[in-house]
Amino acid sequence: MNASICHFLLRRSVPLAFALLVVFPAGSASGPDGPVRHDLSVVLYPEEGLLRAVDTITMPVGNDSRPTFSLSGNARVTSVSVDGKERSLPSGRGPLTVAHDGKPDGKPIVVRIAYEGTFRDQPPEDPVNTEDPTFGVAGTISPGGIFLSDGADWYPGVRGRGATFRVRVEGPAGLEAVTAGKRIRRETSGGRTFSEWDTSHPIRGLTLSAGRYVVRDRAVDNVTVSTYFFPGNDPLSGKYLDAVERYLRLYETLLGPYPFEKFAVVENFFPTGYGFPSWTLLGSTVVSLPFILDTSLGHEIAHSWWGNGVLVDPGGGNWSEGLTTYVADHLYKERASPAEGREYRLKILRDYATLVPPGSDFPVDRFAGRTNPATQAVGYGKAAMIFHMARREIGDEAFWAGLRSVARDRLFRPASWDDLSESIGSAAKRDMGPFFRRWIGSAGAPFLSLSDVRMERDGDGWKVTGRVRQEKPVYDLKVLLRLESAGAPVDILLPMKGEEGRFAIASADRPKSLVLDPDVDLFRRLHPSEIPPTVNGIRGSGDLAVVVAKGFPRETAEAARILLAAMGREGLPSVREEDTPPENLADRDALYFGLPSGRGYLPAALPPGLSLAAGKFTLNGPEFAAPGDALFAVLPHPSAAGRVAAVFLPLSPEAANAAGRKIPHYGKYSYLAFSAGNNRDKGTWVVTDSPAVHRFAGGNP
Repeated sequence: MNASICHFLLRRSVPLAFALLVVFPAGSASGPDGPVRHDLSVVLYPEEGLLRAVDTITMPVGNDSRPTFSLSGNARVTSVSVDGKERSLPSGRGPLTVAHDGKPDGKPIVVRIAYEGTFRDQPPEDPVNTEDPTFGVAGTISPGGIFLSDGADWYPGVRGRGATFRVRVEGPAGLEAVTAGKRIRRETSGGRTFSEWDTSHPIRGLTLSAGRYVVRDRAVDNVTVSTYFFPGNDPLSGKYLDAVERYLRLYETLLGPYPFEKFAVVENFFPTGYGFPSWTLLGSTVVSLPFILDTSLGHEIAHSWWGNGVLVDPGGGNWSEGLTTYVADHLYKERASPAEGREYRLKILRDYATLVPPGSDFPVDRFAGRTNPATQAVGYGKAAMIFHMARREIGDEAFWAGLRSVARDRLFRPASWDDLSESIGSAAKRDMGPFFRRWIGSAGAPFLSLSDVRMERDGDGWKVTGRVRQEKPVYDLKVLLRLESAGAPVDILLPMKGEEGRFAIASADRPKSLVLDPDVDLFRRLHPSEIPPTVNGIRGSGDLAVVVAKGFPRETAEAARILLAAMGREGLPSVREEDTPPENLADRDALYFGLPSGRGYLPAALPPGLSLAAGKFTLNGPEFAAPGDALFAVLPHPSAAGRVAAVFLPLSPEAANAAGRKIPHYGKYSYLAFSAGNNRDKGTWVVTDSPAVHRFAGGNP
């Protein structure tokens, strides 16, 4: 499952969530009028799906004599006053415009709005597709839990204006609420539970969650770290508190002081993965996933600096997702081992090549937020690689110093790619502007290959010569070449400013192979031969044919369509093998439900370790023949280079349903085996051919 990727959204946009973690940023005073101040008192009635609230709003007069407050159509205003003077009630529901006469002394006006509203969006019980995992839920109040996102317009906000909040929440005894800011009160008395929160910096929107939580607190220096978990997951609280403390200490060393007074991990009653200023909201099923502690949780905490601490200037592209991906997801792999860091970067390149066809590419500085796998591959993956290349260019000390400078100088203020470039360049004492402008300002990636590689004797040793070619448009690059032999490898760094660069490498030992960019430190477009067939090849296909194999049970084929729903492609029609000869699929990716019986549908030779038969399959030794077993294998297309042919072979309708909903989360893998919905085996086919690798005849045993 890909649960380590975050998505940044500006105020009032529709939030996207799990399997991505979504970030709702803090904000700054927008424009010359300064921030608005909300003094908001809320009473929750879970059994009725109802809230009653009074919001006292203090706002600078500015030039707007008729400010409009966004308020849900589910809310009914019961009173309005301006500077203590009652105003007539609105005739309808929804946005509320309040006229005022202004003040000659320039003091702010005070608008008091009392209202009540019901919020009953229906959370999903058994979601399949998580491409847009909000599931249409912006606000819901129920006995099972309460979730009121900023997008629900559950309080009267002023669009385009940063705001600070003092929030008081009251509910039945045991109903614990959490929102942005510092908790300054929490108590239960008289059969009611109360909490109070205060934000010290403007934010762009307020979300509130409440439930019958067990609350655990820990002081980490001057930061309060908390978990708000339902009783069933409360035993995990200690591990989460330990992990948050560990991440805070890591990032304070790398990035500077933590920007907020608290960090709370809050459990939601439906499957979300949201990030807000000073807290994160994870669904119950997400909290219990073992890898969350080591991946997504740290990613959310890193967003406290990038996106929630230093804000994104919306006019210059959203850099925060790529930077957070780099200092979280990639950093954890890199710290585990150089091999894991390399594998993570290779996954970025493979995702880009698979999910972003050249016609759908776009410049990084136009990325606003993730809307599909292609935008994710650019805004998260490519952007992360740009930061990696910048770090390689200037060194660790200057890179981290530059980031600390941004975090210090732009905290709670918008920052652009230019601001990042300037700070990183200043720390390195060089102009990084040309580097960043080249990489973020245009679509695409360099395409590199080895050419005319020759080996010859040179005295007692060997000399290897050749060229590195680069297709247009060209980039200024420093390309690492590694000559491997029986002895120590020899590395050279080849500067390239045009379409080709010539090289000569001396070696004391007979060369075995020459590898271009061996550690995957450059962002480049891979050749099709470098990309193993993977699940993402099916997810990202622009022309996918779904074929039901001859003799495949109808009930199982129907159940297998859950895979299409999980990929967000439930509208794709299917055809029968009997009606679809292989030549009709010659230029299309193919997904087979069941094992085709005719020739030409699959490669003539299957990869080692895989064998297929009616009612069973063998993968890496074990045979799978139980009704709960299922296979998903992505293979090279038998007649179209660069295309793929996948087989989904569940051995029962139940196996299809259990495995199909999970397969899209394993995007980087070529093959998957499941038993009763549990993954038993997974892997990626080995790539043996690449224009970035030259193997010398007789160089290998």
